[in-house]
Amino acid sequence: MRTVVEAAASMLVLLLLTSGLCQAQCTVNSTGCGSGIPHLVKFNGVVNGIPTNGSGVVPVKFTIYTDSTGGTPLWQEVQNAQVDAQGRYEVLLGVTATEGLPADLFASGDPRWLGVQVMLPGSDEQPRVLLVSVPYAMEAANAQTLGGLPASAFARAAPATTSLPSSSTVVANSSPSAVAAATDAAVAVSSAPTSSIEGRTGPVNVIPKYSGGGFTNSQITDASGAVSMQNLANILFADRYSGGVPDAVAACPANGCIIYALSPNVNLNLGTIDPGTKAITIYLGPYTFKVNQITLRKGLKIIGMGASGGAVGTGTCSVALPCNGTALQSSSGSVPVFVLPQISNTPATNVLLQGFRLYGAPGNTNQDGILLDTSTTVNNGLWYSRIDDVFISNFNGIGVHVKGRNADFLSTSQWVLFDHLVVFRNQGGGNGLRLEGASFELRFRNCQIDGSAAGDGTNIYLGGISGGVGGYPITIVFEGLISQTAATAVQVNGAINITFYGSHHEKVWGVYDVIDNMGIGTHGLTIADSYFAGDVATNGGAGYELKVETPLAFGINFARNQMFGQPDATVLSTNLATVAYQDNYYDGTLSLPPTNGITTQITAATTINTHGVHSVGLNPSATPITTIQSTLGPGETVTLYTLSGTATLAPGGNINLMGQTSLTINGTVTLVRTDLGGPFWVVVSQWTPTLPPPPPPTPMIQNSTRPRARPVPRVSQ
Repeated sequence: MRTVVEAAASMLVLLLLTSGLCQAQCTVNSTGCGSGIPHLVKFNGVVNGIPTNGSGVVPVKFTIYTDSTGGTPLWQEVQNAQVDAQGRYEVLLGVTATEGLPADLFASGDPRWLGVQVMLPGSDEQPRVLLVSVPYAMEAANAQTLGGLPASAFARAAPATTSLPSSSTVVANSSPSAVAAATDAAVAVSSAPTSSIEGRTGPVNVIPKYSGGGFTNSQITDASGAVSMQNLANILFADRYSGGVPDAVAACPANGCIIYALSPNVNLNLGTIDPGTKAITIYLGPYTFKVNQITLRKGLKIIGMGASGGAVGTGTCSVALPCNGTALQSSSGSVPVFVLPQISNTPATNVLLQGFRLYGAPGNTNQDGILLDTSTTVNNGLWYSRIDDVFISNFNGIGVHVKGRNADFLSTSQWVLFDHLVVFRNQGGGNGLRLEGASFELRFRNCQIDGSAAGDGTNIYLGGISGGVGGYPITIVFEGLISQTAATAVQVNGAINITFYGSHHEKVWGVYDVIDNMGIGTHGLTIADSYFAGDVATNGGAGYELKVETPLAFGINFARNQMFGQPDATVLSTNLATVAYQDNYYDGTLSLPPTNGITTQITAATTINTHGVHSVGLNPSATPITTIQSTLGPGETVTLYTLSGTATLAPGGNINLMGQTSLTINGTVTLVRTDLGGPFWVVVSQWTPTLPPPPPPTPMIQNSTRPRARPVPRVSQ
């Protein structure tokens, strides 16, 4: 088997001293280092084709040359390398000799090349690897000066009266080569302030750097064992800028950056931020930041420490009194806080807003929190984005306002997930959530949109916008919605395919209200598996859980909901054929509250459409019904009953009379929809009322049979 050895792509070759720390310039005969301390070099390699002897140990020969090919070996040794499952190993060159690598091996300063060969049959020496500069420091001890300075320049500073922690270590050198050597002689350990160290002033725990004319602060700090690096090319720390985050945004490279605003020293004024074409991620600490306006752009991510709670008793956070999370306090009541650029063909994609509270400016009268306005642009909006764990309050305008075009879908916010969004409306303020005009595929998961009191305003509005009928919300899904304390929880005014699943409602006069004053109509509204508390839909007899106030509403499904208390009405509808009321559970204390429009009334015709209704009243007609159109599915039933007359069913369409040529309805008939060979409607039962027999005639009583009246005797006076 042929075995291949490859050097690691980024070989780390370090000078290791196995007993204590010695000067990198030390040679065997120098005075700064004991002659018995070996010089070792760490080497990492990879073996391809590990022997299958199961031991994981491979004999490897290491040889140092003067040239990349050919030449005479200067030094060599053989070690047994322990190889892991991926073929990686690590060795210390020189460990087989007491003195380690010979000190004069690098005396000439010429390049040295390392050859590696697995000592197995058929294995050749692999291409040699150029040793990096660190091993050459072993020869540096021949120099009588360090960076041109005498050894006395590197004496330890005398202790001062003002002490620092004993662990404080400051490099006090004036030569880059001496700093790179990292020797004991080049390290000045002092308990004095840095100003007392020769040639060095500056903050404690900041690693210095050589700037050409002396030392200055670097971006590397070492405090209590924690090493950090400040302001790398695309990692910026806002506390390093006097203006805070806006200054860091301006300093961010053109391709983007990450900005940390976590330090208690950071400027807490976010001001106005527009990242332009830079992809920027901003991490905010647990404080209250003042903000004017932030423009949402492609790749912008603003991540706080969470929206949970403010400082105890205040609702705000500061450096002195931090929150459990992060808060943004609007400083301008005249503009929304988060906006889209009002420029066509510039959608904001892959945006993330997460983990903070957003407060309206004190005293604002009509301010929105988040305004996604695409009503006057083309190919614009918020796309493929997420708003997660955001709490919004104190806006007298609208908490989250999605405003699209009114006549088409040429510009719309779409494919946005709102997750754990909480909006508290001010009393008398605008909607907590308003979707008006064109919007598409917006999903709200585990969100809470609340008002201030029962009877106050509308929490959620979905519908058209004045001036057009071609732009409206379409395919909007609410999962796990909580909407409470309002006059109306949800108002729908023209939309398509709107779903509320698993909602929870309390302290609301009217829950779902379907209207139409735009001429758009609502097509497809599902309210299912939801909870209506006992204090819902009570308003002096005008309360409701679902109210359909327009004939331009189709496909309204109210199913599998749980209703408690004693609502004024469960479902009210002026459109008699629009609501499918199915499998709902009522746990009130009295009889089931009224519904209106659940049973429809139509005139018999060759084809009738019962929509999703299970009970249909038929006006009398001589026209046979042959086809039933319905949104009910297989296994569901519809009951037809006649009103003051008869109607007739006949085959020829999708009604299966099981061989009969006609069926007269004078009472009720129930049909089930089946998909076997169909779909067909099959009669499963029929009831015809039976009139009671007429009562027997009353017999005539002849005069002859009547007893004669006895004469009354006259009494003489």
